[in-house]
Amino acid sequence: VVAAIKPGGKLFFRDYGRYDQAQLRFRPGCKLQDNFYVRQDNTWAYYFTTEEVDKIFTEAGLVPVENEYIRRQYANRQQNVVRFRVWVHAIFEKPVTATDATQA
Repeated sequence: VVAAIKPGGKLFFRDYGRYDQAQLRFRPGCKLQDNFYVRQDNTWAYYFTTEEVDKIFTEAGLVPVENEYIRRQYANRQQNVVRFRVWVHAIFEKPVTATDATQA
């Protein structure tokens, strides 16, 4: 993916965050590995931390611009249910090198 980003370009990332309500609702038999689960429809779900996301993208050569948790509380008053959702929202930038600047 990084090879497809132009120097100065940005990568936007948003995915499930650790301790999202959906993660906490998984049955023990659905756990494949730590924070990695299989849903009933056989799709997989991983719940990230901001540290993991930072490590993945900085090791790929990108520079963090934003990297934070988005936390929301949703209430269904009709069913009297409150859900706490967590996402990791991050923006990373591909640095402009001296070579890139001279080619522009």
